[in-house]
Amino acid sequence: MNAYKHNPIGDIVNSPDVSFVKFHWAHPLNVKLRFHTQNYFDNIPNFVDVLKLYTAEEWSHTALYRGQMALFFGVCKLWPGVAEAWMLTTPVVEGHGVKMLRGAMRYFDKAMREMKLHRMQITVNVNDGVAIRYANALKFQREGLLVGYGPDGSDHEMLARYG
Repeated sequence: MNAYKHNPIGDIVNSPDVSFVKFHWAHPLNVKLRFHTQNYFDNIPNFVDVLKLYTAEEWSHTALYRGQMALFFGVCKLWPGVAEAWMLTTPVVEGHGVKMLRGAMRYFDKAMREMKLHRMQITVNVNDGVAIRYANALKFQREGLLVGYGPDGSDHEMLARYG
């Protein structure tokens, strides 16, 4: 996996089972993805180009659970004080959500502080119950329904957390 030039999240891990490496666009191409994550690859023709943009972002990471790639995530600043978070998941997260959740909570808290954000937003497919529960546990609050927002025409929720 890639080494860090600067590791903005090295101090948030407190479990020997969980580790982070710098995200690379090819990481999600080499594992089985959860259905809702795979849906982006299936319905967005240039999704690999989006992943390449994420690779360039300082706050983009791959989380490993016992050496297995579990999820890919990051935060992209939109403008001063506002950023959008993203996350792609593998089935590994379904069995180890609590350990992953603790690290994610520290990550988002630190990103909000260090990036000087007053708002961080995400969109989540309304049919992805795991992602909705995860977002709520991470202090994201529902703001509204985005009808037909998904690349397959699915509805999504806009959620945000505030600093």
